[in-house]
Amino acid sequence: MLSNVEYTRLMEILLRQDDYIILLHQNADPDAVGSGIALKELLKSQGKKVIIGTETLNNLSKNLLSNLGDFIVTAPTDNKNLIILDTSTPVQLGIFERMLDNAEVLISIDHHETFETSKFKGKKYTYCLNKERTSTAEIIFDIMLKMKDEGLLNKENLDCDKLIRGILTGIVTDTGHMRFSDVNTLKTLIHIFKKGYHISDVDDLLKVEDDISKKIAILKAHQRMKIYSISDFIVATSNVSSCEALSAKAILSTGADVAFVGADNGSEVRISGRAKKAVLDRGINLAKIMSQVASIIDGEGGGHKGAAGANGKRNMEEGLKKCVEYFVQELGGTTNGECVEYTEETEIQDCWGK
Repeated sequence: MLSNVEYTRLMEILLRQDDYIILLHQNADPDAVGSGIALKELLKSQGKKVIIGTETLNNLSKNLLSNLGDFIVTAPTDNKNLIILDTSTPVQLGIFERMLDNAEVLISIDHHETFETSKFKGKKYTYCLNKERTSTAEIIFDIMLKMKDEGLLNKENLDCDKLIRGILTGIVTDTGHMRFSDVNTLKTLIHIFKKGYHISDVDDLLKVEDDISKKIAILKAHQRMKIYSISDFIVATSNVSSCEALSAKAILSTGADVAFVGADNGSEVRISGRAKKAVLDRGINLAKIMSQVASIIDGEGGGHKGAAGANGKRNMEEGLKKCVEYFVQELGGTTNGECVEYTEETEIQDCWGK
């Protein structure tokens, strides 16, 4: 829950300015977009002018944006008051990263783990709110409850239905349809359900048939897999030209315990990692691994314990190798050259050194 000190500091900065742009990470997911729409509504209730900006959206977010009747800008503006949502590192903003150079006010609201001092900074005011929640949408909901308690919600300028549907969609998607929810998630949902909403209200927003390019990317990821046996886990790495996060998730569903998938489009390198609960129970934190890999690919990384990513400029193959290396180190072992790729001609060999 948002503390009174955190809320007071946040509102002191928010209410000083009259116009904002809310920035989201590239390939923005429904948690980012839903949170952005909800925060936009909250600020509009205070008479603020607000737009949302992101370089790209995933398919679910395109559907969400359309169904909620909202819009985004896809190119930087001259706005100097920035709110950055659901984004752990500046490089994830893509072309919008350049707006940081001229930012007067900069507020970052996020729920991802980060292992380095924040690089987000405004010239006049900077405030970074990072809460350990299962979605950024829950943090926005906490802000809404605080505003309501203080009588700050002007319902004449507030589309409550749009706000709640945006938050609910963000929660449902970022918790994997509640698989990764916790007690705080459920407390938030109880508030929402008491208003007559249900998870089924956003089902239509979440059903998007994968297009053929995504299906091909997933198949190629499986075709190019390198497979390792590390302790009692199966770790797979692969590379695609796009859809690396979707491919990593698909590789988990077909048997791997951990998947690292890279993408290199010539100007940018991205690596996405996914892990099953049994791996997390052993103390593995993919966000930490990605923050280490970031230096290899000349970029930045972070995320969650079981789902994380890194963005950089080069060395995708080396980055994938380091993902495996760091994973072994996190388990308490060392590769020492003993990590052997599984092929049709060889047995799976144990990288644990036994």
